[in-house]
Amino acid sequence: MFVLGNLLSASAAVLGIVLNLWSFVVVVSAILSWLPIDPYHPAASVIRRLSDVICDPIRRLVPMHSLGIDLSPLFAILLLQFTNQFVVESLRQLGARLG
Repeated sequence: MFVLGNLLSASAAVLGIVLNLWSFVVVVSAILSWLPIDPYHPAASVIRRLSDVICDPIRRLVPMHSLGIDLSPLFAILLLQFTNQFVVESLRQLGARLG
């Protein structure tokens, strides 16, 4: 059973890193949206596409066009951090119990 525990602990660690990096990408994308940068620049395009994976569904669910400001990055970061705290910590604790 210790192998399954180690697998769950390692999966939790990797998932935590991915979620933190994704949160960072969302923040960078929000900052880049304020700056006059060429939207067709390869780096800006990649950051925008990675951020839009999570922000676009939020934009569809929560209509914010009447507010005049896009709050979907804020909701995306909250969702990612909730997932990090709930799912990753649950996997980590389960892995510790099995290990």
